[in-house]
Amino acid sequence: MIKDFGNVKVRIKTGFQYEEIKKSWIIGELANKLCQQLNYTKPVFIDFNHYYVGNCEPDYFLSFDDGSIIQTWDSDKPKPYLKENSLVIREVSRQFTPSITLKLLEYAIGNADKIKSTQKAIEYNQNYCQWKIKTVDTLQVKKVALGNISDLVKKVLLTKVYRQEDEKSKSDISYYFQDNKYYIFYNEYEIKDSVLLTVDNIYQFKSISFNKNIVFDTDSSFYFIQGVNNPHSSKRKVIEKTYNNFEPFEISTVGSYKVTFSFWYYDKTEGRQPKERNLLYKSDTDELLQDLDKKIDEK
Repeated sequence: MIKDFGNVKVRIKTGFQYEEIKKSWIIGELANKLCQQLNYTKPVFIDFNHYYVGNCEPDYFLSFDDGSIIQTWDSDKPKPYLKENSLVIREVSRQFTPSITLKLLEYAIGNADKIKSTQKAIEYNQNYCQWKIKTVDTLQVKKVALGNISDLVKKVLLTKVYRQEDEKSKSDISYYFQDNKYYIFYNEYEIKDSVLLTVDNIYQFKSISFNKNIVFDTDSSFYFIQGVNNPHSSKRKVIEKTYNNFEPFEISTVGSYKVTFSFWYYDKTEGRQPKERNLLYKSDTDELLQDLDKKIDEK
């Protein structure tokens, strides 16, 4: 998926409708803001490769080129992706962090000539990638990514950036990013941006009605959020034994106060594989039933 933000083009490659897509657009808006602060008007390409099947050691690359990737298994020469050579920031990670991308962008803008003169073609064969790409020294790039944040980047991170909503799934509950946090809020006719929960990350964000949402802050923990008519956030709920499930949970409502979570998994027990597991959350009592099928079989 691809979006443009001023002179910044953002692309993310992933396998499902992860919230990482929406977070990438937030990074794009912040990157455009940083370019404005630095008076950098030339094109910038930010390329996110989402390693979604589990945790991985993130990798970062900086180059000045046409944005194309040579697949080492493909004998055909790739066509240029960009209309003109540009600064390219490429990240391979399970989670994309605004502060890291902005640090890389600030460094790239300030060292564009150095990037042009020192970049080399490398082969990258990790995290399901078989690439030949250009980059400067990856150890230096990682040092920048994990290094201190400049005052300018801190200033840009203070910008409030809202989640881009889809017209067909608009809700009174959404979130915005500011200063390395995600603020989940609700709106009604007399109230705007009333924050109900603050988290460091959002893994999955699911609207289940116009004023109710499920917010996963990790791949195995969530909050139930309600807006109008008793606005509140539940306690943090942890799903046990997810068996390395990496797909977004299937989430549905049953009646007014019940929410089901479903996922498939493989284990070492006998019987058909994969197996399905269903959980039930009761919002009126803030209870989570970890295995609905097992409970039914006990009856």
